[in-house]
Amino acid sequence: MKFSKLHKRISELEEMMEFDEVISRQIEESEGINKPILLEMKKVGIDRLPYSFSALEVFIDQETMSTHYNKHYKGYVDKLNKALEKRKGSDMELEQIVQSINRFTDDIRNNAGGAFNHALFWKMLTPTESRATGPVIQRIKKDFGTMEEFKKQFNDEATKKFGSGWVWLVLTNSGKLKIMTTSNQDNPLMDTIKEGGYPLLGLDLWEHAYYLKYRNRRDQYIKNFWKVVNWKFVNKIYVARTEKKLKESVKFKQIISEGQSRGCNRNQLEAFREVFNTNPDVKSTYRRGIDSIMKTVFKEYWYDQNQYEPGSFYGVYDFEQPGRSVINKLNTNYTLFCTIVNDVNTYLRHQGLDAINIVGQNPDVQIKETQRLISVIRDLQFRIFDTNSGTFSAIMSTLDAKHKQGDQRELDAVVNLKKIFGTDEVFKTGELGSGEDMLKGVDAYMQTPEGTKTMQIKPFGSYEEKDGKITVYKTAQVKPYKTDYLVFHNNRETIVFKNNRTEIVDGNYVFNPEDQIKG
Repeated sequence: MKFSKLHKRISELEEMMEFDEVISRQIEESEGINKPILLEMKKVGIDRLPYSFSALEVFIDQETMSTHYNKHYKGYVDKLNKALEKRKGSDMELEQIVQSINRFTDDIRNNAGGAFNHALFWKMLTPTESRATGPVIQRIKKDFGTMEEFKKQFNDEATKKFGSGWVWLVLTNSGKLKIMTTSNQDNPLMDTIKEGGYPLLGLDLWEHAYYLKYRNRRDQYIKNFWKVVNWKFVNKIYVARTEKKLKESVKFKQIISEGQSRGCNRNQLEAFREVFNTNPDVKSTYRRGIDSIMKTVFKEYWYDQNQYEPGSFYGVYDFEQPGRSVINKLNTNYTLFCTIVNDVNTYLRHQGLDAINIVGQNPDVQIKETQRLISVIRDLQFRIFDTNSGTFSAIMSTLDAKHKQGDQRELDAVVNLKKIFGTDEVFKTGELGSGEDMLKGVDAYMQTPEGTKTMQIKPFGSYEEKDGKITVYKTAQVKPYKTDYLVFHNNRETIVFKNNRTEIVDGNYVFNPEDQIKG
């Protein structure tokens, strides 16, 4: 008996010595190495096992834990770091790599997933008694009825999972809990996983996690898992994630008036407005790229079409305000397109790299340069869209101001439209980002005896009648609309045209004089 205890203690000391050797070796290797520049990937570290290999014997044996941790987990971290050394990219944390895994190779995907999943898994287990209490248990009972029903569903999903993978309890964007499985080393947080979420609890279903002890009795392994679940840690994650949105909402409101970045002067803004309005492929390339980046960076706030509520458009919701966020307008805003180009170029010059050059180029070069811009933004996405980023502050403050200006413009235009048409039956449509606004371009509508007439309201700088045509200058988002009328409003006046023979020439709207509605 004494020998057994002594042998166990020696084993634990050997484990500790092995870990200390690993740490010492990492420190020695790091000496004399310069701090990585921004374009180099950060090295992923090894999380220390929070208990001895023999501490969880009611669940798993010492030999399996030692092999699982030292061979499999450390192997994933090793291979991941070697793969990252070959790749240029921002110094992202492991969780950020997992969040944006779609842009990485399968080699990085598999090993990043293995490293991240196991780093979580060790913390989700505990050798000491952990009572199932706290906010996460209350939420489990709300979403599953009882703890027994939750465990039954979790066990059923784990048992049904064929081959290697994981079973998870995840927190979804809507704040509800659900059980799901992933294959291989995939994680619900990955942007390749449809309708995923943030992992709160997970069980490794790979054979190497249990086979030495349980052989083919995986159901027994699943059953014994509940004896070692670290509910204190699960609660910690749940509370942190549920409080995160509230804290971020407060922070975002604070920074809306604190925008600090280089911005753009009037000439630059006009140049980028012209690019947007004369080369639609630049705008569509930029829009697709920004949408993809926001879907990754704001995954907890991102909803696909009809997911937030019936009829809702895809995008970011419940971010700085309830409902649809103003940040969804980033993908079509030429002012911020200009701002981001300037800020990215400041970074590129600092790194000794060629600046993005879009203005004044031929259409094909403009598209290629926009693609390069999106590539750089993607590499820096977690730095740019961070509350401490001056660029992000500028984005939020500009979009908030633009939204308020646009809302007021539409309200003022409606007042004038009533005078022009001689009726009180002109109304502004729903709030920012309503399905009707985005999908049909309807900002206002008018009830007439013939039925409802729709209107798109836009800002403009000036207009002139020349050679039998009326051209409207300096307006945003020059593209075809299917509304009955196109309305242009500035501080001086409101002008209205029937939208049946509208032309777009050199990025400007062109109308026949007889299509103008005069009050």
